[in-house]
Amino acid sequence: MTELKDLGLQNREILDKLEAVATGQQVCQVMAKLESIEISIDDKLAQVRELLQGFIDASAPRLPISLTSETIIQDRIKDFTGRLFVFEAIAEFLRKNTKGYFVLEAEPGVGKSAIMAKCAEIFQRRCVTHFNSRSDGIIDAKTFLENACTQLIQGFKLNYPQLPENALENGNFLGRLLGEASAKVRGKKLIFVVDALDEIDLSLQRSGSNVLYLPEVLPDNVYFIVSKRPEFLPMPAANRTIFDLMQYDAESLEDVKAYLAKRTEKSKSIQTWINSQNLQREQFVTAVAQKSEKKFIYLRYVLDEIESCTYNDMNLNDLPQGLQEYYQKHWEQMIGREDDPLLELKVNIIYVLSKAHEPVSRRWVAKSVRETDFKVQQVLKKWESFLRQQQAGGEIRYSIYHNSFRLFLEQDETVQSAGVNVEELNRQSINNRLDGAPI
Repeated sequence: MTELKDLGLQNREILDKLEAVATGQQVCQVMAKLESIEISIDDKLAQVRELLQGFIDASAPRLPISLTSETIIQDRIKDFTGRLFVFEAIAEFLRKNTKGYFVLEAEPGVGKSAIMAKCAEIFQRRCVTHFNSRSDGIIDAKTFLENACTQLIQGFKLNYPQLPENALENGNFLGRLLGEASAKVRGKKLIFVVDALDEIDLSLQRSGSNVLYLPEVLPDNVYFIVSKRPEFLPMPAANRTIFDLMQYDAESLEDVKAYLAKRTEKSKSIQTWINSQNLQREQFVTAVAQKSEKKFIYLRYVLDEIESCTYNDMNLNDLPQGLQEYYQKHWEQMIGREDDPLLELKVNIIYVLSKAHEPVSRRWVAKSVRETDFKVQQVLKKWESFLRQQQAGGEIRYSIYHNSFRLFLEQDETVQSAGVNVEELNRQSINNRLDGAPI
C-alpha cells in the first residue's frame, strides 16, 4: 500500500490494480486504510492551518496589500501541494520564540515563493506582506519600506496622515511603527512575510546597511518570515532561525509526486498525452518527478507545455532532464541557427532583458541595443511564449519570466559575449519609475 501511495496514484487507479490481484475483502481493507490516511493528512493540514492562524488576531481587518502582491499570491498558490513540514517548522518557531527572523533558504525553482504566498493566504492577509521580484521591478528597499509602513499605518490605524519625508531612507521609521503596532496586537503576533531577499539590489541602499534595512532589534511579538537563496546577505543576526529546505529531500520528493498526481488528475490533456505514450500514470509520475530534480518551477513549465500540446511529438525520454536542460532547450529555440542574420541582435536583446531591473518596453530595448523598433519587434514577436508580458502605460512591457532563467542566462557564454553595457540604462529606468515616467 505504501508503494502505491508513493507512486502518486489516485484511489480509482489503486482500486483497479488491487481488483486484479486481491480478494474483495482485501480490496475493501486496503481502500479503507487509504481513505483513513487521506483523512489523516487532511486533518493534519487543517490542524497546522488552525495552529498558524491562532497566532494572529482573526477578528482584525486584513492588511491592505498591493495589487502586485495579491497577483503573485494567487499565481503561486494555484495547485499548491504539500510543504506541511515547512509550515510545522514555522509554527514551532512562532511558538518557541518571543520574536525573530525565520529564514527559508533554498535554491531557485524549488517553490520558496509558493510557500511564502501560502503563508500569506493561511494568515488571511493579516500579516505584512511583501514580494520582491526582479520580473516586476520590485528590487529596492524603498519599495519595501513604503509597502510595509503603509500596511502598518492603515491596518493598525496609526496616527500618520502621510509618511514622513525621510521614512524611506532607512529603517528608523519602520522600527517606530513596529513598536506602535506590536502594542496593538493584544497578545497575538505581528507577522511579516517577505519573499526573495536575494532579488534586492543592494547597490541602491546605503553602504554597510543590511538588506531592506531590516530592524536589528525587534519588539516582542514581532516576527519576520523571509525567503532567500542560500547565499550570504547582510541580515540581522539576533533571534534568527535558518530553515534549509534543501536538507529535506525525501519530503520534497513526496510533495513533487503529490503535485504531479494532482495536476494529472485535473488535466484531460495530460492524461491524453500519457495514454498516447502507452504509459501507466504511475510511470509518468515517477519519471517526471525524477527529471524535475525536485524543482517545482520545472514541473509547472513542463506540465503547462504538455497541456498546450507543445510536446505532442516527444516521448517521455525526450522531456528535459532538470531545469538547466529545460532552459538550454528554450535558449536554443530563442537563438535559432548560427547563420540567422538576427543572431547578434537576439543575443543583445536577451542580454539586455536579463539585466533589466524591471519590465521594459520595446522602445527601451531598441534604445539599449541601438537598433530600430521594427527589428526589435520582429525578435520579441517570435519570443512571445518565452517572455513575461504585461500591459503598462498603454504598451507591452517585457521581462524574464523567472529569476532562475535569468540566472541561467547570466551564466551562458553566448549571452555574456554580447558585451552590452546597460548599467546606465538600468539606473535611468529606476529613476524613471520613481518619477512615474514611462520606460
